Amino acid sequence: MRRRTIPLLCATLLLAPFTPFVPAAMAGAKAAQLWVESPQKTVYRTTTVPQIPSTSINLVAARGEYESAQIAVRAKERLRIERVRFGNLTAGGKRPIAGANLSYHFVAYKDDSKVAANPFFPDREGNLLYPESAMPDPLSNDQATWVEAGQTQPVFVTGFVPRGTAPGTYRGTATVETTRGTYPVPIQVNVSNVEVPTIDKSPFTNYHWTMTNGFTWDGLSWNGAASQAYDVGKYYYGVETYSDAWFRLMDEFARKLAEYRTNMVWLRTDLFLQSTGTELSDLVKGIPGDIDWTNFDRYVETFKRRGITNFANQHLVHALNKMPDNEKPDDSWNTKLPDSLPVTDAFLTNYLTALYKHLKSKGYTNGLTWYQHISDEPITANQRNLWTYVARKIKQINADIGADFRTMDADPDGILLDDRTKPYVDTWVPLTPAFERKKAGYKAQQAAGQDLWVYTCEVNTPPWLNRFWTQPTMTGRMLFWDLEREGVQGHLHWAWNAWYVGPWKGDSYIVYPDKANLTVKSSVRLEAQRDGLEDYELLYILKKRDPALAQRIVDSAISPEDPRRYTLDPAYLDALHGYLVRAAAGEPVGAVPQPTSPYEGQDVPNTFLVDNTDSGIGYSAGWAPRQRQSAYLGSVHIGKSAGDKATYEFEGTGIDAFFEKNTTTGKVSVSVDGGPATVLDLYEAVQYDRFTAYQKTGLRPGKHQIQLTNLENREVRLDGFRVRLAPGQQHFDATLKDLKLTNVSEFSFEGYRGDYTLLVNEGKSTVGLTPTLTDAGGTITVDGSPVANGASVDVNVANGKNKVEIRTLASDGKTAKTYALTLVKGAVNTAEANIARSYSAVSASAARDGDGGVQYGPQKMVDGEYGTMFAAKQGYTDANPFPHEIVLDWKEPKAFNTLVVATRGGIPQGLTDVDVEVSANGTDWTTAVRGAAFRWTHDDDDGVMEYSAADLPDLQGVRKLRLKINDANYTRWSMYAVYELELYNLPAIRSATNGQPR
Repeated sequence: MRRRTIPLLCATLLLAPFTPFVPAAMAGAKAAQLWVESPQKTVYRTTTVPQIPSTSINLVAARGEYESAQIAVRAKERLRIERVRFGNLTAGGKRPIAGANLSYHFVAYKDDSKVAANPFFPDREGNLLYPESAMPDPLSNDQATWVEAGQTQPVFVTGFVPRGTAPGTYRGTATVETTRGTYPVPIQVNVSNVEVPTIDKSPFTNYHWTMTNGFTWDGLSWNGAASQAYDVGKYYYGVETYSDAWFRLMDEFARKLAEYRTNMVWLRTDLFLQSTGTELSDLVKGIPGDIDWTNFDRYVETFKRRGITNFANQHLVHALNKMPDNEKPDDSWNTKLPDSLPVTDAFLTNYLTALYKHLKSKGYTNGLTWYQHISDEPITANQRNLWTYVARKIKQINADIGADFRTMDADPDGILLDDRTKPYVDTWVPLTPAFERKKAGYKAQQAAGQDLWVYTCEVNTPPWLNRFWTQPTMTGRMLFWDLEREGVQGHLHWAWNAWYVGPWKGDSYIVYPDKANLTVKSSVRLEAQRDGLEDYELLYILKKRDPALAQRIVDSAISPEDPRRYTLDPAYLDALHGYLVRAAAGEPVGAVPQPTSPYEGQDVPNTFLVDNTDSGIGYSAGWAPRQRQSAYLGSVHIGKSAGDKATYEFEGTGIDAFFEKNTTTGKVSVSVDGGPATVLDLYEAVQYDRFTAYQKTGLRPGKHQIQLTNLENREVRLDGFRVRLAPGQQHFDATLKDLKLTNVSEFSFEGYRGDYTLLVNEGKSTVGLTPTLTDAGGTITVDGSPVANGASVDVNVANGKNKVEIRTLASDGKTAKTYALTLVKGAVNTAEANIARSYSAVSASAARDGDGGVQYGPQKMVDGEYGTMFAAKQGYTDANPFPHEIVLDWKEPKAFNTLVVATRGGIPQGLTDVDVEVSANGTDWTTAVRGAAFRWTHDDDDGVMEYSAADLPDLQGVRKLRLKINDANYTRWSMYAVYELELYNLPAIRSATNGQPR
């Protein structure tokens, strides 16, 4: 398998504002500074003490739940943290929470473990599993560590509330002992009367593939021919496979898996049987009478003792590949599946019968669930057909012998939702994007009695909720909030410890080997995942009593329309968790906490949004707009120099400022009405969009002014403001709530965005428009003709650039907005029409070298073929920041006025912001368009070609074209791509409505 001001009274992690810890004896220049952060917040080595730091740990927890916080330690000179001690947490006369239930780990920014020799990725042997990074992930098992001068070291503190703990408020202390003093950190845990169930009683199945005695296909022996099995115990821990030491290691794996709420593992049954003398090939002719199950049993018992009750047998396809060629699928299977396959049927019957009889004899069919993999990620018709045949056969075998092997496999595109296949699937496991696309079909199967899980892997990259270290840590937690809301019953991730694969943005492992201690190291991502799994349980409990409240809690953090939109504020997620714990316990909780950093489209009552391009914002010299795919209305304003200022006058009682945060951004100060400035650190090692970093509330009703000042020679990326209205204050909105168009290429309407250039579908002579106002009392005109709110009208389109103007007026009769549509017809990519194809030379600054330059060179985007592409050199942008260039030369002067870019999967790899520059002599350049925006809708390379167009002025006598790429979507695959670059010279036409509105 391929593998974003919290209400203080309801925060899970209440962070009390005080001066950072500086013991009196150490208050000089050498003092250490300590403060407390949320466990979901990324603390960097460069992180400095916040303006108003929090200095105590305050947790809200259920019984049976783990809750965490981070203590950040910073010193002006090098110091060593010797240890962290915990006392008992007491609550009057109640039984205390023993200090042994609290633990700590140092957050690390590197892991020295390396990829071992392996057949999967031999070229990665010796690579570090987690190279030095600004982004933390591993959690060290060391008891002490050094903190370098001028750096910050987070200490990850976790507490467990034992089952049976009486509800109440428990207090104690964590003592941080350093070479520069001892620092007490107060701890308070509010325990509510609700309990997270043990994993064997959970309604949710969390499944990790675990690399133990082998991995996927390695080591399978068939008729004496075997490859090497790459046992993790042998190659990462130095213990002999199946030795007592090996099984002790497996017991430690099982303990860690269970501790972090994984309650399902898989088995390489073939390797266990091979180790005691039986090959799977022996089961073709019958069931050997001398099968030795010793190692198999010892493994099952090891995991069963730790509370793991779900087991999956390895994929059958590796043995099925050994079947006769005449029993393998061909095109005839598309019409009708074979009634029987003698050798295949014999093997399946003998194998599963032998396995079931043994499981039954050992009592392993009581309280344990057994799943059978067939073929991982089927995507072709042949793979689906084979899967269906084998699943049907498993059902027959189950019926014959009384077994209950449950069929399941990861299904990336939903190919198993075939009518012939549906009856034989017991557990559906679509990739989360496939689940969203085909939700109705999966929910129908669930309603019919089949289980519904999902899986995640490297394909569903940000902004999909997942566990990558290239996205905010909290996304790995919120995934399970969304799954509970959707009624999903399980989750599969292919790799707990696939260390052979090496770094894959965190997809291939979520723990790190610790050979010295014969265990594994956790990660900040694994801690977040456990938090999410516990949250699932609490939501499940609450849903039984108050399903509407459970949904409102999740909806407050994650959009119910699109799970790729969610809060990015760790403090808000902590607040919601505390609220959830109390709600699940049946305590009075009041309203759900209001969002502090709302996601795209989230309703915040009595507010309105102001885009960074608003004419009311004043920018000092140096600011410039930049098109950004995920920004509000698609752009931000960037100030790059210390002293750059932006001001905005508003009327209301409060204002929020939201920004883009990434590795380029730094510190900014924000003040209102000339009051005290708040300093914000906007740096993040991963991408944050639309993040509300500043809030000011409680202002007197009336006019106010906010001012932003860049404090460093780093970027400030302002996205916009959210103004809070005073009671009785009206804000009139002339925007369209929706605009539906027919007969155009894919179109995604964004209400505040006013300009759209769209391609008319070939062969169409009209485009249908259906505008709907936000203000129901307003009016609409299309090219001067009135159109009723929500009514449809057709406009005629001819070959050329058809200009359509939609004007709206709010109910105050003053507030207005104009939408300008350019409907492009006749942009057909022929050698005669597409001027780009008549080039004499083409080049790109990010072009690949060698064979890559031949296969993916810039010439591929002007060859007229949509099956080829120019692909930027992978990793080039990381070392060579934008802008990049694409240059076209012609021997004869050219004229054009329309630019079309075609790309498959534009969200991960499309251009987004381009300056169009032209030259008549090849030396002197004129900027024709600055910041041409390209918008995309598909977030994967799903085979659908997307077209995004830019309306250019009439350009004449052009001998050379330079596209200056200011920005592109490139982070997913470390590259951007252009499948076709198209230039057209089309007449400008003023469209006319066709008849009356319909």
